[in-house]
Amino acid sequence: MFVSDSLIFVELHKTAGSHIGRCLNKILTGEQVGKHNVVPPELQDRFILGSIRNPWDWYVSLWGYGCDRKGSAFSQTTRRYSVNYYWRQLNKEMGKNWLSPAQYLRQLLADTAKPVALWNEVYADSSNPELFRKWLRLMLDTDRRFDIGEGYGFSPLSAHSGVLTYRYFKLFTNLGSDLYSLPDLADSSRLNEVWEQRAITNFVVRNEHLEADLIDALTCANIALTDEQRLFILQGKNEKTNTSSRKSMDFYYDAESIELVKNKEAFIISRYGYEPPAL
Repeated sequence: MFVSDSLIFVELHKTAGSHIGRCLNKILTGEQVGKHNVVPPELQDRFILGSIRNPWDWYVSLWGYGCDRKGSAFSQTTRRYSVNYYWRQLNKEMGKNWLSPAQYLRQLLADTAKPVALWNEVYADSSNPELFRKWLRLMLDTDRRFDIGEGYGFSPLSAHSGVLTYRYFKLFTNLGSDLYSLPDLADSSRLNEVWEQRAITNFVVRNEHLEADLIDALTCANIALTDEQRLFILQGKNEKTNTSSRKSMDFYYDAESIELVKNKEAFIISRYGYEPPAL
């Protein structure tokens, strides 16, 4: 999370957060506070900027990053953790000071049943579309919703939506612990209503239009750009950071996998008008 007096940038995983943060650091006086942090209530009155990406491309990027042995999704799914780790990690991720005994036991049982060997297998080769599709089926399988950790399986969202929508609501709203208890989140038809009531972002940059959207966002935040700063943003399109090993998203998808993402990320696809890969 990049924090300045005039703007806060919230980093949603694999949506060009490092690149946008570098641009903002060049333009504004601020500091990097952690990475994928939730904005604390006392800062939510500032102009809040987020970023998003085509969900079909996002899943390819997340998987490709895992094939490079990087990222929390990779580390959570491919190894088992101690009892103490889950106690600390879930309390931190879910924004609580405690876990109920039932929640704690549920996560421990899920970890025992997690198919670690299978998860490791699907990260073996970033050039293999069959492995990607196998990984995607695991990632979007409701029965595997606890494998990724970070509280996802405890949110009502996990019954119908994928990890991208979960992280979007976690970082870009003021839901806090309500993300794990609000009944409306169990109904996918109510997500737009929840978003309208609880969103904290003033602007969300689309990864596919990053430079133009970022300039528009800064204009909306009443931040005047010099010609040099504007040029710095526009020239940054070939300097993306934190990328993963993968081909273009069209290479990996078939009709079944396209439909999987369409169903699980319907909220984001509809909100931003994203189109599926070409077959």
